[in-house]
Amino acid sequence: MSLDVAGLLAAAAGDPRFAAALKPIVKDAVRDALSESAADSWLDTAGAARHIYGCEGQEEAFRKLRARHPDLDRFSVGEHKLRRWKRADLDAWLTSNPRAQRRREQG
Repeated sequence: MSLDVAGLLAAAAGDPRFAAALKPIVKDAVRDALSESAADSWLDTAGAARHIYGCEGQEEAFRKLRARHPDLDRFSVGEHKLRRWKRADLDAWLTSNPRAQRRREQG
């Protein structure tokens, strides 16, 4: 006797009770994933330095890098200690800057 799991799942998917039971589980999972993504997308100076250099304690080097590359500050938001960078913008800058890629690989 074989069990047709795919057939059972297809039949269950058509049942409104299954959708009602599954909806809160999926909704919570999506909410958690989106909150993690949103929390991780904006980086402060220490987080941006860690992302660029791939290690801790490079805030001063990142400050000097920003002085040499003003475009890093152009796509940031805020001022002074409240300045933040989007991870996606830093990734785009890294891909367009081969020296920065080597810097990150060296750590």
